[in-house]
Amino acid sequence: MRDASNLTANTRRPALSPIERARTTTDEVEERLILAIATGDKAFGDRITEAEIASALRVSRVPAREAMKNLLLRGVLVEGEQRGLRVSDYSAARIAELFELRLAIERIIFEHVMRQGRDRAPLLQELETIVDRMRSLAGSGDAVALSSVDLDFHRTVARHSGNELAAQIWEGLAQHLLIVFCRDWSSASDRTGEVQLHERLIEFIRNGSLADLDVVLKLHFSEPAQRS
Repeated sequence: MRDASNLTANTRRPALSPIERARTTTDEVEERLILAIATGDKAFGDRITEAEIASALRVSRVPAREAMKNLLLRGVLVEGEQRGLRVSDYSAARIAELFELRLAIERIIFEHVMRQGRDRAPLLQELETIVDRMRSLAGSGDAVALSSVDLDFHRTVARHSGNELAAQIWEGLAQHLLIVFCRDWSSASDRTGEVQLHERLIEFIRNGSLADLDVVLKLHFSEPAQRS
């Protein structure tokens, strides 16, 4: 006889809804490598090998190899002259390229979100909750947690846009953004100012005009010294 609680849970959603997959070891290794780069444990230009990662994380070389291959394809790691891979150099020029791509994708995402007649109430409710978490973390000094919440904010906007391809492309930038966000949150002298920046973005979604979208996004993505 089938477990009644499982049957009840399964009938709450359509039979052909997506199956939730457990995270793989490769996923976990990727995440650990990104965090190591974001926190500076792995500096730009540092060499990374399968043997080192497998030993440090106590996994086999197969997930270590797959994770490194995935990060190579996304440009987080690059090939070096010696065996293994190296951490990409997130120079000012590279970060500028990243944010050029981000601006283009998020402009499309926000255009969809701001379309006339869209019910933005569910999105606004989620964003308010996320900013509450960001506000509570602002004094913690935990750059990784703050960066993750920052990513959640923009991921939520992408998800609510209804443009699945744009959301997928944005997700392809997410690992790069986490690395840059960690740097920004670590060096921010006024983390409450970063929180206010997201509060202003919520207000724009609530009452703003599409005509002001470029100005709002460029302000949001600019360096603190350039904001007015």
